[in-house]
Amino acid sequence: MYLTEKEIFNQYEALKKTYEYFMEKAVVIKGIKENKFNSLTFIGSGSSYCLSKSGEISAKMQLGIPANSLAAGDLMLNFSYYDNYIRNTIMIILTRSGSTSEIMLAVKDVKDKFNIPCISICARNNSDLSNIVDLNLEIPWAFDESVCQTRTVSNLYTANLLLLAIMANNQMLIKEIKNAIDNGDKFIAQYTDSLKKIAQSSSWNKVVVLADFELQGIAEEGALAFKEISRVPSNYHHILDVRHGPMVMIDEKTLVIMASSPEGFSYQTDLINDLKGKGAKVVTIGNEDEKYNNVDLHISIPVFQNYSVRGIPFIFVVQAIAYYKAIFKGINPDVPDGLDPWIKL
Repeated sequence: MYLTEKEIFNQYEALKKTYEYFMEKAVVIKGIKENKFNSLTFIGSGSSYCLSKSGEISAKMQLGIPANSLAAGDLMLNFSYYDNYIRNTIMIILTRSGSTSEIMLAVKDVKDKFNIPCISICARNNSDLSNIVDLNLEIPWAFDESVCQTRTVSNLYTANLLLLAIMANNQMLIKEIKNAIDNGDKFIAQYTDSLKKIAQSSSWNKVVVLADFELQGIAEEGALAFKEISRVPSNYHHILDVRHGPMVMIDEKTLVIMASSPEGFSYQTDLINDLKGKGAKVVTIGNEDEKYNNVDLHISIPVFQNYSVRGIPFIFVVQAIAYYKAIFKGINPDVPDGLDPWIKL
């Protein structure tokens, strides 16, 4: 068994531990609000920067305050331009290793100049980052030994949601996260064969991932997973935005994976008709009543009041297809050529 396979298909075991850990840390997390701050700023590199984009939107929804997301490398290189982002914010750092150079250097600059509260969510114990932040939340069971992040991604995404839910005292969000996790293994068993069949089709060699709202960041990370794991060209777009230029690149060699919205069914129906008219293979992920008649596969998920919770089952779908496509192509998904698990400058 490849490490990537193990980490994708065992991710709900890790998610259960992440949920329990954050519930144990609830009192400490609630104390974050005792700090004086005007906004939240999420930073990360690569996959964790994608997740930061989802975190930005979720923070605005849950706490009703301004929020930003920044690539750590951008902040590091262009630090002097971001003064107004950083003043009076709380910084939340998402990281697998806690040792990526861009993140370390950016956080050191932030602490030296502004001394603002910094909170890290890290998949390693006693990382370099843990020595300079104010609160380090460690989920080492989520650490990916393989180069490409999969289990780490789903756990960082969920951990970030739990952090915000606890800060906002949103008990419904906490309950729905637990529900998604508790039903995860059943969900995997239900759809693995169908996802493998989609992946092993030779009719597609490029991917477009579509999603909106709080899923946009994790969907962008899903597109990145295809590049890293299966060496397939891939892009992310907002659902209806795919018509604004990207449609010209969609053809019979394209797999479209769409996290459907519970709103605007007719608009999405028309879009899917357009995609199918271009010859694309289409997979949708959404509630049972969001099932579209002419898609190649619909993945049904429970009804969640909190849109962000859809991201938990969604990312497994993308990761599983990317993994099985790599196997179909004879690629070792654990060792992507030219990619390091984290970057040291």
